[in-house]
Amino acid sequence: MINKVRGTQDLYGKKINKLQHIVTNFTRIANLYGYSQIRTPILENIETFVRSVGETSDIVKKEFYNFIDKGGREVALRPEGTAPVIRCVIEEKLLYSLPKPLKFYYTGPMFRYERPQSGRYREFDQFGYEIIDSNTIYDDFEIIKLNVDSLKSVGIMDVTIKINNLGTFDSREKWINSLKQYFKKYKNELSELSQERLEKNPTRILDDKIDGIKEFVKKAPKISDFLSKEEKTQHSGLLKLLSEFKIKYEIDETLVRGLDYYTNMVFEIINKDGLALGGGGRYSKLVSEFGGEDVNCVGSAFGISRIIDELSMAIESSIDIVFAPMVNKAEVRVLNYLNKCREKGISCVAKYGFNKLTNVFKYAQNVNAKYVIIVGEKELKDNTISIKNQKTMDQKNIDFIDFINSF
Repeated sequence: MINKVRGTQDLYGKKINKLQHIVTNFTRIANLYGYSQIRTPILENIETFVRSVGETSDIVKKEFYNFIDKGGREVALRPEGTAPVIRCVIEEKLLYSLPKPLKFYYTGPMFRYERPQSGRYREFDQFGYEIIDSNTIYDDFEIIKLNVDSLKSVGIMDVTIKINNLGTFDSREKWINSLKQYFKKYKNELSELSQERLEKNPTRILDDKIDGIKEFVKKAPKISDFLSKEEKTQHSGLLKLLSEFKIKYEIDETLVRGLDYYTNMVFEIINKDGLALGGGGRYSKLVSEFGGEDVNCVGSAFGISRIIDELSMAIESSIDIVFAPMVNKAEVRVLNYLNKCREKGISCVAKYGFNKLTNVFKYAQNVNAKYVIIVGEKELKDNTISIKNQKTMDQKNIDFIDFINSF
């Protein structure tokens, strides 16, 4: 027997129904907000991510699925969606051909080589949003509100926004230098990974799963001590908007996110059990890193696997009609009926083989069919159908065309 690759999953039945339900509803909300879809390749040149995500990030250091292709090029399966979107925007010159700000949503599989665990896989689906050439706190608020409304659209109501302000690159640089000096005093108490991060990216020590809970890490210098008056004022304005629209939030000064391109506002959406369903933030310099203008952006992404696990209700697929041809020559009649139904947009299947009606009704129940239509000797002779309503259990003989015209 051949098994699937570790960290991947087969989706079918209730899980695929939930995934389709999530994507359909998130797409509907994105369209309400004026976002259009963008689709980028799963396979990218590795520089797309090394340049944007940062050489010290966990993705680059440990989680890449990368290889040399037959042309000798180093390529990677995309681990996240923002960098490919920005690469596309620059390569296709979208900042010059489309109205600004650009507003995109994307969905599809991502790949990270990390330890599989509950709700986390090596191949996973994301749904993300990006505003490119965004300069106001109202765009920051829109991204957060868009995330909250997306979750509400699938019945997830009880969430909290964890939020922090990482400042501009100037403020952040001062903070990072202060962190370096501070953590050098505790170097021997840091894990090997945190010691590696100390020189290149000490902010990641703050949310490290092992070191982040240590008391001296909790007492490390805070970014808020290095923010300018203007940065603090803007962030306060965003928090005020969240309060005004009754969006629950908590300030978390240890929240830095795992990608190096974030500046200013960053956030995560936490469910009632404390799990992050998604997150994002503001970023600048990323567009210029790819050779474009120096424009500001803000974006976010959901991990769909976590949201699938969060949905308690079963999302069942359903069929409108199950046909049961019960005698010879009924199959051809049913084929005509199937064709006419599908032309009308009515979903339908047929159970061939002259099944017992009890088997047909059981099958109809399993596929959540609304009606069972029986075609036997009498129906062929009278040119009618015998139709049973699976909800009310009423059964009657009527003309087929009259039935589908009233559907």
